[in-house]
Amino acid sequence: MDIDKVLKEMQEFLPAQPAVRFTVKPGEPGLFDSKVGGTPYFPKNMEYPRGKANTFDGQPLTMLAQLNFEKLPAIPDFPKKGILQFFIAGNDLYGMSSDYSSGLADQKNFRVIYHENIITDESQLLSADEIPQYDGELDLPFSGTYFLVPAEPEMMAPKAQDFRFGEAFLNVYNKYTDEPCEDFFDLDEEIAEPLFNGDQENNPEALIGGYPVFAQSDPREMDGYDDCDVLLFELDSYHGDGVDICWGDLGTGTFFIPRANLKALDFSRVLYNYDCG
Repeated sequence: MDIDKVLKEMQEFLPAQPAVRFTVKPGEPGLFDSKVGGTPYFPKNMEYPRGKANTFDGQPLTMLAQLNFEKLPAIPDFPKKGILQFFIAGNDLYGMSSDYSSGLADQKNFRVIYHENIITDESQLLSADEIPQYDGELDLPFSGTYFLVPAEPEMMAPKAQDFRFGEAFLNVYNKYTDEPCEDFFDLDEEIAEPLFNGDQENNPEALIGGYPVFAQSDPREMDGYDDCDVLLFELDSYHGDGVDICWGDLGTGTFFIPRANLKALDFSRVLYNYDCG
């Protein structure tokens, strides 16, 4: 069977998605740059994000990453301007909820903040010394600050770990086989293994749009999360070239949002998950 033909035809059910990959580079990003870590862009007249649960209740969160869409290539449905930020708690779960069944989209110990209109007068922004700090020891998936350098937009084919992949694949595969398969994970190893191994080999350092990669499984397989159909941001573990990012045991951090919310610039419902091997 021509698996490449199956993969191409299955995009009728699960289309390729526009994406922008980022290269993570060490350095000293400025206040307005797209970056991992560092001093966030933050207006003085806004309430700084704080945790709402456990030891981080009332404690300031740490900025994981910031994206300045005025300096990024445009892709459909994503903002064309403004700054989007991801804040997390520095605890053993990096701010992710331990309640997998219903809490992954509750922004208690993580927060996604969108600044639609960027203030350029730095006197109206918090300086590095004015950013609230957690009064204990932080456990974060990164050390240092890094530039997020975008590549040109691309169309990304579906990846096998996406929770919708199995059904879409079998819709086409079963048309061309004499032995139809009811469960994607019952496929012969020589067919299934290259699909998953290819995902790992092409794992980007960071990404908006497109399709995710997981160290374990897609959390959207659980009831209540399947509306979060867009990969808002992914940041993977990476070591080398002056970069040190590690989610647990070489895992990945992902944020998902419903497409309608993204179009409306409404970031109140975002699923945040990190997993590791």
